[in-house]
Amino acid sequence: MNKYGAMDNRKGISIQQYKTDVGFRTLVEGVNENLYVIPKYQRKYRWKKEQVAALVESLIRGLPIPPIYTCRNKRNQLEILDGQQRILSLFFYYIGYYLDRKKNNSVDFSEIKVEDCSFKEALASQYVLEKLHIQLKGERGEEIPVDYANLPVEVKRRIDYTSITIIEIKIDDEQQRTKILRKIFENLNAKGSLLTQQELRNGIYACDFYQMLQDYNRHNDKWRKIWGKEDAAERDMETLLRLCALRRYVRVDRKSSIDFNFLIDQYHSSYSKLLDQFSEEAMTFDEVQIKEYSNSLNSFFDLFQVNATQSSKVALLESFYIVYEKLGVNKPITSDIYKEILKAPQYTSYTRQGTVKMKSMNGRWKIVYDIWSGNDKLHG
Repeated sequence: MNKYGAMDNRKGISIQQYKTDVGFRTLVEGVNENLYVIPKYQRKYRWKKEQVAALVESLIRGLPIPPIYTCRNKRNQLEILDGQQRILSLFFYYIGYYLDRKKNNSVDFSEIKVEDCSFKEALASQYVLEKLHIQLKGERGEEIPVDYANLPVEVKRRIDYTSITIIEIKIDDEQQRTKILRKIFENLNAKGSLLTQQELRNGIYACDFYQMLQDYNRHNDKWRKIWGKEDAAERDMETLLRLCALRRYVRVDRKSSIDFNFLIDQYHSSYSKLLDQFSEEAMTFDEVQIKEYSNSLNSFFDLFQVNATQSSKVALLESFYIVYEKLGVNKPITSDIYKEILKAPQYTSYTRQGTVKMKSMNGRWKIVYDIWSGNDKLHG
């Protein structure tokens, strides 16, 4: 085991990295025995068979496989900070099974219920699996089957001992541990990453509020009925975060009951920056504050009588929520209301002007208020 580290002299925080080269079989058996685990903030598994096959080819041909970054939790398991897609793909190759993608578009393995069984047993009991067969092209273009279970003994032994680098990150200050791990996660995924902005936030801003929002996104029946199936790129999670951020920052500048404007403090036509700012603040939310956001979402979604296809229009969903939260409208949201708003020429015009411009948002939100509340006067 090689040890190397860094010291932040300004804060006196020591960060050590322990590098270990682990054989392929040792690594995947460690996954099966739950020595390597996926933290709650990690992205969903969504590699396709072609990507798994490309990784297997690198393994068999002795090509470099990028390191797996981990940190040890209180149960003495290694949480995967970076490399989840690779390590799980290697595990699928080892067991010879893969997710049935007709039933599993993407899978959140952080919620798999392992308890007293192996990871393979937990997978088989909770997901639909299918046989995984890998074929590589030979020098003459012929297809060569390379399923792990059917490899010649000599080849299998060579692969079993093929080294994969595991880097364990240790921090000497437990009080700074979460903050530093967020920064490390951000740095690991900063360049050339396929992570979406929300997947990146899930790692950077792991906290009680995010845990609530992730649980809500995954398990709240009302929300799942409104949105539809879980989104592999976390657009559903980002939409919930967007609603919560707007609840915090939007205010109404009233001149009269029918003459008012919506304002967003410190907003500069960038939702990404707004969501990052809100996520940073959300890390300090206490239990009462978190419950307020959860209750607000519950009460809002109780109003919906709209199917998933209609309600997945994020800009309109956002408009309803602002009107509900800031102007107190709480009538049922029906398909007829949806259709009337979407057919309104002014609403369409503001939508075409862009969804993140303050002027456009003001226009959309006012039109939704007028139609939903039943006001006669439409705002221009």
